[in-house]
Amino acid sequence: WLAAQGIPPAEGVEVTVSTPWVAKEPEEIYRYAIRTIGTFYSNKMVDWTRGKRLVIKVESSLDQAVQIQVIGNTVDDMELATDINGPFPCTANGNISVGLAWDDWHPFIGVRITTAVAPTSGILTISAVVQE
Repeated sequence: WLAAQGIPPAEGVEVTVSTPWVAKEPEEIYRYAIRTIGTFYSNKMVDWTRGKRLVIKVESSLDQAVQIQVIGNTVDDMELATDINGPFPCTANGNISVGLAWDDWHPFIGVRITTAVAPTSGILTISAVVQE
């Protein structure tokens, strides 16, 4: 900021900030062949307590569209989890990704899936990748 204002840096002072951004391995949080109308939840919450970003990847071979709602909570429990942004539509045989950043931060993240029409074929797979 000072340099942008035309103010030279102080003599002999050098500051280095290291912020490595390392992604964890993708973690599968849901995989199911949905065949009914309803609301479903990911099998687990993702621990985002030390992450900077989080990406939810949805891969659907279902023959019907679904709604994907990312949810967050302060504890590792889907009970009383709150909606984060969305919901996001995932078309039949479609793939989407939802990226969360610091403004969306909750210690634990899950996904709520809603079907309005019962799929007759296919599988819905959801994975999460935390970037630290």
